[in-house]
Amino acid sequence: MRTYILEAETATDGAESLTRQLRAAIPDATTVRSIDDAVEGSQQADDPCSLLVISPPTDAESFRKLTDMASRCRGRLSFLVIGGEPSAEQYKTLLRVGAEWISAEADLKEIVDLLASRRPHDPVETATPVFASSRPTAIAFVPSAGGVGNTTLAVEVGVSLKTTKPTKGLETCIVDLDFQSSHVCDHLDIEPRLKMDEIASNPERLDAQLLDIFISRHASGLAVVAAPRRKADPCPANIAALDKLLDMIAARYQLILLDLPATWFDWTAQIVSVCDAAIVTGVNTIPGLRQIADTLSAVREAARPSAQIGVAVNRCQRRIWGGVARRHHADKVLGRKNIFYIAETPMALDSINIGTPMVLQSGAGSVRRDIAPLVRFCAELIHLAPTRITAPGPGSPARTG
Repeated sequence: MRTYILEAETATDGAESLTRQLRAAIPDATTVRSIDDAVEGSQQADDPCSLLVISPPTDAESFRKLTDMASRCRGRLSFLVIGGEPSAEQYKTLLRVGAEWISAEADLKEIVDLLASRRPHDPVETATPVFASSRPTAIAFVPSAGGVGNTTLAVEVGVSLKTTKPTKGLETCIVDLDFQSSHVCDHLDIEPRLKMDEIASNPERLDAQLLDIFISRHASGLAVVAAPRRKADPCPANIAALDKLLDMIAARYQLILLDLPATWFDWTAQIVSVCDAAIVTGVNTIPGLRQIADTLSAVREAARPSAQIGVAVNRCQRRIWGGVARRHHADKVLGRKNIFYIAETPMALDSINIGTPMVLQSGAGSVRRDIAPLVRFCAELIHLAPTRITAPGPGSPARTG
């Protein structure tokens, strides 16, 4: 894969030093003085090319021109932007156009390894699904048992993030990975459109046009990727198909919420391992707390060390004088860090029956207050994303963490 290095417009000592180091580390790289030169070279190449942009411009007009070019060249010339921490708006723009950002203070090896991970390779059944090119924030909702309200919480959090500031502008998607008992679309009164059979045997068949067909859209702006229920047949998903599906979703969306099934498949731990956070859901009963503790152990074993892990204890009973009934049992078993208690409410059943999320209904003030800490936990992950990017090892997908 041909690599270009764009010299910094502002020749600071740090930028010049990094340019020299990159030239030495990538001897076959070509130094260019403008993006146009790299674009012209990429048009003559047989394979996609990469452009390293050192110390990108920070003024609004120059940055817009940079991202416009990245958008137009997407798929042919990929941009790796190396510089100081971008603003939240700049970071979102980079995500949207498929560019990647890495800190100028990163080790040279990290930059070279990240570049190596972008080299084209033959499709194989990889050991880890790819959430790579767009660096989305990915949050897994992991049920400790069936019927604990995992989907309800994922939907309510997703709609809350999509309809409130400052996250409403993010391109947000829920992926329903329960292919046998899928019901995210039931909660939103929309039709599930994903057909895993069409890509299970030939993942490379999935392209942008087919993905558009597979996406269901809710009036709130939330996108949903979900398949119709299929009880009779075994789960059609496999690692290669999920890898391709999630990689394409990652290139399009900035926030991805994954609704996992209660049953763990051979790909479940791998999905958890590439997420920025996992939220284990369950109920506050003695068996329920044991199930939560067991699931927490499995999630911690699968998750990367930097991943944030929370617990959502759903359908809690309230004391007459306030507070959560039997909370001391849960605190004793689970601890107190990142534990979110959500009260039981009749509105939940009504919400499912009418296909309208609770947070969109009138009179849902208590529900919004209850899930607000959980929504804030997720929102803070998005806010931190630009400073938490780390480059992977050679041949691994780029990750946020």
